[in-house]
Amino acid sequence: MRSSKSIKESIATSASSRPPVLAGLLLLAFPWASTGLVYAEADTTLGTVEAIGELPYRTGNVISEESTASRSRVERVELERSPNALAAVLARESGVQYRQSGGFGSFSSVSIRAATGAQTAVYLDGVLLNNGGNPVVDFSTLEMLNLGSVDIYRGSTPMQLGHAGIGGAINLNSLQASKVNATRIRLGVGSLSLAGLQLSHQSRHGAWDVAAAISHRQSDNDFRFTNKNGTPLNTEDDTDEKRNNADARRTSALLRMGYQQNKNARTDLTIQVSARELGVPEWGNNPDNVASYDTAASQFQLSQILDGLGNWNSRHNIYWHTNSAQYQDLESQVGLGAQDSDNQTNTLGAKTYWEHLGDAGTLGLSLDLRQEKLDSTDGLDESAAFDARRQSSLATVHYVWFDSTDTWSLTPALRWQHNSLDGSQASTSQELHEYSSDSNTGLQIGLAYRPTSLITVTGNAGSFYREPSFGELYGSIGLVNGNPELKPENGINLDVGIQFRTDDMSLSSTLFGSERDELIVTSFNARGIGEPTNAGAARVIGIELAGELALTPKIQLRSNMTWQSPKSRDTAEGFRDKYLPGESQFSLYGRIQYQPSAVTLWYELDIQKKRFYDRANILPAADSEQHSIGIDWSQDQWQTTLGIHNISDDNIEDFNGYPKPGRTWSLSITRNL
Repeated sequence: MRSSKSIKESIATSASSRPPVLAGLLLLAFPWASTGLVYAEADTTLGTVEAIGELPYRTGNVISEESTASRSRVERVELERSPNALAAVLARESGVQYRQSGGFGSFSSVSIRAATGAQTAVYLDGVLLNNGGNPVVDFSTLEMLNLGSVDIYRGSTPMQLGHAGIGGAINLNSLQASKVNATRIRLGVGSLSLAGLQLSHQSRHGAWDVAAAISHRQSDNDFRFTNKNGTPLNTEDDTDEKRNNADARRTSALLRMGYQQNKNARTDLTIQVSARELGVPEWGNNPDNVASYDTAASQFQLSQILDGLGNWNSRHNIYWHTNSAQYQDLESQVGLGAQDSDNQTNTLGAKTYWEHLGDAGTLGLSLDLRQEKLDSTDGLDESAAFDARRQSSLATVHYVWFDSTDTWSLTPALRWQHNSLDGSQASTSQELHEYSSDSNTGLQIGLAYRPTSLITVTGNAGSFYREPSFGELYGSIGLVNGNPELKPENGINLDVGIQFRTDDMSLSSTLFGSERDELIVTSFNARGIGEPTNAGAARVIGIELAGELALTPKIQLRSNMTWQSPKSRDTAEGFRDKYLPGESQFSLYGRIQYQPSAVTLWYELDIQKKRFYDRANILPAADSEQHSIGIDWSQDQWQTTLGIHNISDDNIEDFNGYPKPGRTWSLSITRNL
């Protein structure tokens, strides 16, 4: 049989030499034919994959042969050809949805299997980005062209990552050096004064390798929409207007350097910075509105791999993340009263991962120590200021076992986390005694059965939880005050799936379910004052279908479909058996492309149906059906993409009263220098 050690050695030596696979899906290319087994994405996107920023195996990486989680990978070629926000690209995968408050640069979050953005763990090269001050990762602050690929794990989270979200996990793999030295410049333009410029470089110099990128994008976001003036049932007062105060500007830079000391030792340094300036439109589209929201972020991560310590391999990280957010509404044009808030978040941590390679399997151990700190002030209201600190320790143990024929594999795992908090609560400025949550233990197990090289059957079960954010514990936003007595949210996830893969086809289906309790919801008293409480509960069941098929060498199809029933189990009257807000019960994405030569013609379909804005399901969101077409051209050192998006010109509102742009066009030109 193959040992875990031989599997890793095989991956390390042959991962970059595997031939690309062409695939797609015929049945799900059209919504009326969505029956039968469909592909639940594997870790490699089918189709021609450009060798840019490949992700070679290194200790601490997730190994597809060992993981039983439902997963998919978005390759860089997909990230490069799309002008959309990163969240929109990820939402093309089954089980993934996103919400965005407007056009380019506006707030956007991603959810997996009807979990909230705060319940979805997001990583950069295996280091958690979520923290107490920023529990929801705003994907609009992330430059997708700084990434080599993105891995999505639904339901279960690999132990190499550590922390686990109730919905799953997303790992952002930063751009890495390619086999061939390359320098690229990319220019992008589009509707709404959209403009962008990016320069990237990848090279190797002996034992050193480097990848660097710098980019700037901006848009006026002055799209036209129908302003219903707060009376959706009265069309007589509707007006056609341009969106006001929605402009966005974002600048980002990435530097990643690696030094291969010898075959068993490697050092990697990643530094990423970004800054965004964003106008905040008012619900009624006030033309005099000048509210703004400016953010800045930085990530510093240093990694050292030490392998060959007997039968042990190891990886050690130190990291420092900072986030700054300043919101100004000095004239009280958007929120409840004038605000001039400034939030500063710092996360400092160290993470170590060890694995023991044996003939029957791999034993993995990890420890992550981190400290999170938030300082929040308001220049106009001293009583709104608060600060909070959290120290956390996360330990994980997992084992990957293979039988003698590699037909069966089993992956039991254990997580243990302890947190201690202290802070001062808004409106009281009174130092609180140290708040220490009970230690939380999570169990996870995965099973895989591979009767042939073409078929894999998997099953997963696990328990997960989410610590309350600093804002939920201590903050004060409008008429909602924090509650320092909150308990962690928790949940249990189950799924079972089957995958079928050939050289030109990949199909699969996954059934999933989740029970969630102690969910944090806001309750209001008789005076109209709100407070977060552990009063929510939910049950989510669903099915994910996806696949790809190469009809001919020139025609490829791809489609993903998700149906889910995310229902509240809240005991409060009016909320029980209602659908969770913001989550579509049915979503479908399809793409067909024709590539006769250097030109590729493509069409995309995106459908979202049956979702609500509120917990009581009184405010339904309109169903959406978006159509997009485009043409790609590649010749020698030039690549060009022209697309027309949302052809039907619909202003979709993921957040009630905050429309997104209608029909837009985009053009990008890339030159390899």
